[in-house]
Amino acid sequence: MKRRKWPYLTFLLASLIVYAVAEETKDDGPSLIVQPDSSVVPADTRISFFCRADGNPLPNVVWRKNEHVITDTRYTTKTLSNGLSTLRIDPVLLEDSNTTISCTADNGVGTPIKAEATLTVLPADQLPEGFPLIEAHPALKSVEQGRTAHVTCRVEGDPRPKVLWLRDLMPIDIRSNPRYSVSTLGNPGALMIQQAREEDQGKYECIARNSQGVVHSKSAHLYVKGGL
Repeated sequence: MKRRKWPYLTFLLASLIVYAVAEETKDDGPSLIVQPDSSVVPADTRISFFCRADGNPLPNVVWRKNEHVITDTRYTTKTLSNGLSTLRIDPVLLEDSNTTISCTADNGVGTPIKAEATLTVLPADQLPEGFPLIEAHPALKSVEQGRTAHVTCRVEGDPRPKVLWLRDLMPIDIRSNPRYSVSTLGNPGALMIQQAREEDQGKYECIARNSQGVVHSKSAHLYVKGGL
């Protein structure tokens, strides 16, 4: 009579499950999957730097200015539970030029990871030709739940600026949300939100960036009214 192999197979399967769980829960050192970009901005505007940390456990993100802890009240930070963090400077002053902004991720496993960016500030009357320009800013808007919302942002510049949208200071990942899209024709830069939901409410602004520099639009609220 042949020996039954089920106990062995059960043991093997259990071992594989334990190994898989261990792989999923093992500690991983910090990494930065989004790093801040060096930026040229006009004086008396605003600028945002972005950083996203990954690791297990999820690292803490610390922003610094010229290697020092930030105490200036013009600097605001906001971090989400997925490790994405924003540093906002508002307003940007000429004295901020040549500042080094750093983002450090540390979770106690391995060596902390740091990325740096340089902030350059120009007087408004010394911007190079082709510097991004916001021709039409977002405006206060109310939309019924389930309808399509259009948020205006018309930009110019040479080369044509890329447009990034923020909601409540945080960048919107257009690629991960099929309800969101940014127009490239007709009204380049405008944001379209299909089947609007309550979670889409917030303060929206657009950022125009090209090789000459970066500029923020004014911000405006989008309100989503409950459906019938």
